[in-house]
Amino acid sequence: MIIEEYISKAKNYLAQGNVTGAIAICQEAIDGQPDAIAAYLTLGEALEAQGEPTGARDAYVKVLEIDPRSAVAHGYLGQLYADYWWLDEAAEHYQKALALKPDWPEVHYNLGNVFHKQGNLPEAVASYREAIAQRPNYADAYYNLGVVCDQQNELAAAVESYAKVIDIAPKYVKAYSNLGCTLVKQGKFAEAIAIYQKGIAIKPDWAILYNNLAQVLLEKNPEKAILAYHKAIKLEPAMELAHYNLGKAWQMQGAHEKAVPCFQRVIELNSNYVSAYTDSGFSLMALGKIASAMFYFQKAIALKPEFVEAYCELVEARAIGQAGQEQDELQQAASACCRFLRTLMGRQEEGRKNQLETDFVTDLTENLSVGKVGDALVEDVGSRRKKAVGIRETKVAEEIQSSITNCHLPIAEICEHLTQTYIHLGNALVEYGGYKQAEIYYQKAVQIQPERSEIYWRLADCLAKQRRFIAAIAIYHVALAIQPELAKVYFELGNILEKQRRYDSAIAYYRKVLDCQFQGKLITGDLEIARVNSQLLNSRSIQVPQGIYLSTWEWLVANNLDSQKYYVEISWEGENPGKTTEISLPKSDCGGLTCGPCLKRISDWFDPVHLGWGFHVLSNPKSIPVESPKTFVAVIPEGRAWIVPQKNYWLLCSAIAVITPDNYLLADVSRDYPGFLPGCQNYDPTKHSVFNLESLPPLEQIEGTVAVLSGLSGNVYFHWMIDVLPRIELLRLSGVDFGKIDWFLVNNCQQEFQRETLRALGIPENKILESDRHPHIQAKQLIAPSFPGYLGWPPLWAVNFLRRVFLAGIVPLNSYPERIYISRNKARYRRVMNEDDVMEELG
Repeated sequence: MIIEEYISKAKNYLAQGNVTGAIAICQEAIDGQPDAIAAYLTLGEALEAQGEPTGARDAYVKVLEIDPRSAVAHGYLGQLYADYWWLDEAAEHYQKALALKPDWPEVHYNLGNVFHKQGNLPEAVASYREAIAQRPNYADAYYNLGVVCDQQNELAAAVESYAKVIDIAPKYVKAYSNLGCTLVKQGKFAEAIAIYQKGIAIKPDWAILYNNLAQVLLEKNPEKAILAYHKAIKLEPAMELAHYNLGKAWQMQGAHEKAVPCFQRVIELNSNYVSAYTDSGFSLMALGKIASAMFYFQKAIALKPEFVEAYCELVEARAIGQAGQEQDELQQAASACCRFLRTLMGRQEEGRKNQLETDFVTDLTENLSVGKVGDALVEDVGSRRKKAVGIRETKVAEEIQSSITNCHLPIAEICEHLTQTYIHLGNALVEYGGYKQAEIYYQKAVQIQPERSEIYWRLADCLAKQRRFIAAIAIYHVALAIQPELAKVYFELGNILEKQRRYDSAIAYYRKVLDCQFQGKLITGDLEIARVNSQLLNSRSIQVPQGIYLSTWEWLVANNLDSQKYYVEISWEGENPGKTTEISLPKSDCGGLTCGPCLKRISDWFDPVHLGWGFHVLSNPKSIPVESPKTFVAVIPEGRAWIVPQKNYWLLCSAIAVITPDNYLLADVSRDYPGFLPGCQNYDPTKHSVFNLESLPPLEQIEGTVAVLSGLSGNVYFHWMIDVLPRIELLRLSGVDFGKIDWFLVNNCQQEFQRETLRALGIPENKILESDRHPHIQAKQLIAPSFPGYLGWPPLWAVNFLRRVFLAGIVPLNSYPERIYISRNKARYRRVMNEDDVMEELG
């Protein structure tokens, strides 16, 4: 036979699945003609099919020995290496193939896939686009281009690519799935639903489409969403994601008895699905099945013990370092949580021996809200993981139930630690003003220990802070039903009834407070009676502001003060000046610095592009097109400043109020958290936290002139540099004589960077007044420079000021190290748990 006949016969054998026959034919051809390139190429294909990658590689390398310019051999080697995740070698051979044959669209596409797997997204895009340029109707290339554009956050480009796939190949159903997901990211929910429905019409038996449709329907139509999840499960009973999402849907509806079986089914399918264990635990706790809940939490810990162990070690090390010091609420919460985890971990060893292990413990769909189809690689990994798990579902279910039945956990001890965790977390949030979040933690604590009076009165306090007085009164009475002689509760009830002008009832409760004091019936755990007496005796505290001026200028005009004497406006070339009048009030609440709509608006403006490896670049480097706040310096005769002091390392300055002598808040020189982002239309200055206070702390009179410089979280280096120090520059530019300022009010001056920077700006240390120690002052003259810009968003002038002052005299180095790593090993929080491993890798 001539060589062509050998090759034809070998390929026929391959098509029929007769791999051994194909190999034999190729060997026979090579024996007759040792330099037959086609025979080596076909032999390589056959050896790949037989699962012998080394032999296949040798066959392709032999081709290159015969003909070093064989683009096909390089292409085949690229594919072989890509299949086995030797990605650098795959890219090298694909690029060599393209250097010899640049008009090969399939290789451009395959090279794009390799770059995609490597995380090199820009090069992946370039390769896919080149493949499309050479083959305009290349549906797969458009599809994967859409996947990468989506990952880069180029959503419009992703939508365009998926739409092109559908135009080229109307039955390419994966494109409908991904297009729907991308439309959801854009907030186009109705369009996404329509696309999913079109996909379902083409492939009505594809479970992923029903799961994705359910995710979009969930918020506004949970009933239809649940039906769609059930349809997905009916089509694919082993679909973990659909079972998990259905469980979350029932959980959101409060139907925990229906949620638990869904999560348990996920565990039957994949015993390494951590979230299914934790969510089972939360729902079981809500159902009052504490022992069963703890079993699931224990199993979740067993799956990721290294993270739990690292957390516990960090908490314990911190406690040792602060031995003898009183722990704040957050530290007490961490310590209680550590004790809770340690108690569970103490019973782990036997469970670990029975744990089903796999090589693919990271579930690609775990914690994802939407099931998204990637390229063939992602699907292949998913199928390989399922094969590796090999779970026998019935046996797993039986083992779980048996483990719960035979589980001998110290439930009372565990419940105490977990309750303490929730109580202290709630207390910490109350200190921070997060009453709604604190309420959730107290409710969780009640689920565990419903007979504990402390939880009820703390919950009632939380409700009262939110002015939900009827609910607060009811919960206070629950606390009294458990523990009748709680002076603190009687006082709080009296306080609420007094606010409701039910004076007779209020007096009756205040008398009960005095009765408890007289009879010595204060129970351990009550607040000190001194606090009660103090509040009773000092009911005439400083009142909160009676109103608000949106701008200091407005107040000056209303009070006929000489604007030239008391107000200096400062303008900046190139900056967008703020409005001076007609500040409109919003119609809805602002989400603050984490406001979803505002963050999306800002993100859309900067249009960040993901380059891969977790790095992003802003495709639009221009400033946000919003007006900068007006900058000025105002003098307020007999002005007051209330600045919340730092309480501990995490509870920093959270509110600043500058108040006029006639008791009005000046909004533009006052701030509080959660703050707001540039361009926010929903921030309402009339909701400043000062208006939620019953009274202000005692007022301290300061003789002389005080310049207010303190800022929110001004104790932190970033906010000190960005929000505090530029106010000194505004003072300087206003022409104020620093020598005539008696005091400069800053948050504190305990850290070296604070003292060093103030010295550099000419502020003498003997003129520094710390608002942490003087939180409520009134000065003969209060000088209030505006804030430099939005909270944490320095304008260009402020950045230039900092550079001019603090970079002066610094000589650049001739060379810089290739890498700089800033350690957080001395920080109180956000430490890198495996920092030693990181340093070793970087070294």
